[in-house]
Amino acid sequence: MSTAVARASRQSAILEVLRSHPVQTQAQLAEELHRRRINATQATISRDLRQLRVARVPAADGTRYLPPAEMPDAEARLTAALGSQLTNLEVVGSMVVLRTLSGGAQVVAAAVDGLALSQVAGSVAGDDTVFVLARSGGGARSVGRRLLEARERGARWG
Repeated sequence: MSTAVARASRQSAILEVLRSHPVQTQAQLAEELHRRRINATQATISRDLRQLRVARVPAADGTRYLPPAEMPDAEARLTAALGSQLTNLEVVGSMVVLRTLSGGAQVVAAAVDGLALSQVAGSVAGDDTVFVLARSGGGARSVGRRLLEARERGARWG
């Protein structure tokens, strides 16, 4: 079997596993693949997940991997992330500072980046803080308002 065929087969099996039940770790995924007689190293699984654009997202029981077809649109991801993770938002000059629950900054930053807002130059995330750099002070205030509105929708429905 050629390398390309083996990769396609393995990646197809990964998507089947992820769609059939929740997977929280790459080790769990490796076990499921092994049950299907597919051997793969952690590095190979990690590369496959990246190539398949599988996301690791927060869940009620920790985190889980979601295949791209199950990912909500950018606005829904933002609403869910802000509704569940955001604890404080402050506009400082041309920057929006977002405080999250511990470990929530990466999810929030990815959701903000997913919107591809023209007013945003970029973002940086730590563990519980996200810095969103706007192109101007007015842009920062506009982005701040939009994020607060999304948080309210998420708090109402999430």
